[in-house]
Amino acid sequence: MNKLLLPLFLVLIFGCGDTQKKNNITLADTSSSSNKVESIQKDSLKPSPTKTENSEAVVQNEINEESIQKAIVYRSDSSLNMFENIRADYRIFGYQKPDTNSKKLLLVSIFTNDVKDNPYHCEYGAYYSSNAMENTRLQYVRKTGDFIEANLIKNEVILTPIFFRKTG
Repeated sequence: MNKLLLPLFLVLIFGCGDTQKKNNITLADTSSSSNKVESIQKDSLKPSPTKTENSEAVVQNEINEESIQKAIVYRSDSSLNMFENIRADYRIFGYQKPDTNSKKLLLVSIFTNDVKDNPYHCEYGAYYSSNAMENTRLQYVRKTGDFIEANLIKNEVILTPIFFRKTG
């Protein structure tokens, strides 16, 4: 019995000593490999857009699904934008007066049949998004009853006030 205890005791002592050395090696390997992973991740990060960028792609990421077909007014310059989204059905008319029976001046729609050849004969055209209007922009003015009043501006000249019906 004593002969069995002595070798068992020696194996236990030497075995515990090896475990400690392996743990030190493992800890050293883990810390160095995690540093490599962190440096790779830092190098692969894209720089964030600056505040001066106002491209549709940057802004569209900020829009939730419920408001994607609605107009967005930027507080910094009161610009009014309507972005295209192929997953949403929308047809937004701009009227001459705050009345849906008044003359249709502008159309923003996802439907090709609405935009192609301007079938509604809107004086200022039909577009998929407000960004598609060349050298033209919309600037929010005020709420007027159930409508939003905006100025249609081309080449920094106000062409006309235009009214969009509010929804929701």
